[in-house]
Amino acid sequence: MSRWLKILGTLALYALVFYWADARDILRQLSRARLDLTAFGVLLYAAGQATSAWRWKILLDPVRLEVSYPRLLGFYFTGMFFNLFLPTIVGGDAVKAMLLARETGAPARATMSVFMERNLGLLALVVVAIVAAELAPPVELPGVSLRVLTWLLATGYIAANVVLLNPAAYRLADRMVAATPLSGMRARAESLYEAVRPYTSAPRAVAAGIGLSFIHQAVVIAVVFLNTRALALDVPLAAVAVFVPLVSLAGMVPVSVNGLGVREALYILLFGRIGVPAESAVSLALLYLAVTMMASLPGGVAYLMHPADRRALGGRTAADS
Repeated sequence: MSRWLKILGTLALYALVFYWADARDILRQLSRARLDLTAFGVLLYAAGQATSAWRWKILLDPVRLEVSYPRLLGFYFTGMFFNLFLPTIVGGDAVKAMLLARETGAPARATMSVFMERNLGLLALVVVAIVAAELAPPVELPGVSLRVLTWLLATGYIAANVVLLNPAAYRLADRMVAATPLSGMRARAESLYEAVRPYTSAPRAVAAGIGLSFIHQAVVIAVVFLNTRALALDVPLAAVAVFVPLVSLAGMVPVSVNGLGVREALYILLFGRIGVPAESAVSLALLYLAVTMMASLPGGVAYLMHPADRRALGGRTAADS
């Protein structure tokens, strides 16, 4: 049911986006995009993902897993490919965890590393988005400003990590949840708590992971800035640096498939504040989507080249079924 609601949310958002913007003008702008800058954006985005794969490798040390970087890189891009291309119930992070579990024979520790890699990436995004929210023009979604939404998400992130990092806070939260209809979630919360524990005694690995997470955010901003130039849009780098983290964070709200439709709507609202027409804003969002899709193609190649990886994922993907 949740997946179908997201699909409906995606369709509704795109209907709204193309009500605001002329589809023919969007196609015209995209057809005139500079291919050299777009190609450079693809390479830069792929390099950013390679940096994230290195972050993942660093985070394997605290859970005592050893996998070569090229192999992890293949897992990482395979996860990207699943996220963007395959209509599957298995998300990219789950794909990475399953592939690493097959490679190492340690499913629990593999899942720990994937969770922490995502957790540190979210930390950098939250920090950048909070700063950006203070600098961005006031923009409201239905009844909620982006600034308020950012702080709500940041508060939830901080609270969750305080509970996971502090044994006393975790035990208190566990007792409280046990007395509510959410008690069925205790097993999942316990697994997340266990996932974080190895990293409490590995500050260097965590610090390195945080640093690489900020580099990844800088790469995403740079890619969107390149896309503005590919579309001949005179958008200041400062505006891109403010808007992109807000869009990324808001796109995590589970109202659509992979944030589709949310990104385009927010591009209209945010970039429209600095005079960018709706058609240009949507073109910019769609060009970014195209760049990420092209950068994810190596993941499909990696998946096809390794029969063992396909067996590890079993019949849980659209390709295998």
